[in-house]
Amino acid sequence: MRPLRLFLLFLGMTVLAFLLHLVIFQWDFSLQSVSDSLFVTGVIFFLPAIIAWSSAYEIFQGIGYVFRVTLSPAFRREYPRFRDFKADRKAEIKTSLFKEMALASFLLLLASGILAWVVLS
Repeated sequence: MRPLRLFLLFLGMTVLAFLLHLVIFQWDFSLQSVSDSLFVTGVIFFLPAIIAWSSAYEIFQGIGYVFRVTLSPAFRREYPRFRDFKADRKAEIKTSLFKEMALASFLLLLASGILAWVVLS
């Protein structure tokens, strides 16, 4: 894990949250509006980062294989079994970037949760 990249990701997400706040709430800053913009930005980055980090996208390869085998006889001859298709599609994804993205977005979610708790109490 690279601390500089983590800091830059966090800074970029914070800037995006600020821009989102300006688009939706204009210059009306309150704890609730800041919490809302941090939460939306955090969720938008957190969920895809967790999916990529855990390689959960591979679930959809099976669905794509079934559709392509059903619709294309040439594809069926090229990949007679799912194992052949999966071996050909195997791509190594470097997960360190996604770990850092998940951590930075989790920090945004944590900050939005703390702000929401302050607003509600």
